[in-house]
Amino acid sequence: MASYGFLFYGPGSYAWYRYLDRCMPQQTVQNIMLKVLLNQIVLGPCVIAVVFAWNNLWQGKLSQLPSKYQNDALPTLLYGFRFWIPVSALNFWVVPLQARVAFMSMGSIFWNFYLSATMCK
Repeated sequence: MASYGFLFYGPGSYAWYRYLDRCMPQQTVQNIMLKVLLNQIVLGPCVIAVVFAWNNLWQGKLSQLPSKYQNDALPTLLYGFRFWIPVSALNFWVVPLQARVAFMSMGSIFWNFYLSATMCK
């Protein structure tokens, strides 16, 4: 999971957050809610897809990846909404752009416990 974070999540998330701030520079309630929504419906599925693929690759189980997606991707995404929506709202509301990846990565430590359990099923 650490290699995924350093190679994919950190750089990709920073580019994503910077893009959202360029598109919605004002810190309004509407923009924060839209950023949270986009974070969940665009970034969330991408993160889950890459984490599952990365984990299956390292475990030598790429052939099982389609069934992993079919069985676990949607439940993981839906469960993640309960955790990531409040964390993302706080992230976009009070955390400056340059610290957002670090803040979300701290949240990811706890989320990774859940993902690791999901990936071991």
